[in-house]
Amino acid sequence: MTPVQVDWLTLLLGPLAAAMLLTALVAGRSAIKRGEPTPGWSKAVQGVGMIFVLSVAVINMAWGGQ
Repeated sequence: MTPVQVDWLTLLLGPLAAAMLLTALVAGRSAIKRGEPTPGWSKAVQGVGMIFVLSVAVINMAWGGQ
């Protein structure tokens, strides 16, 4: 993987992951304040966001140091 590809993946997945995690956080907190369980879609979005964050970390560790 070239450094340019690593940079583009980081620029693409980083903000996308942040938006997903923020959306899941807001939905979960509002559900808890209403006394309801956290929505299932919120947990799924949070899981995908974490996968994106970990993917960016692994990509940068493996190929970013060139």
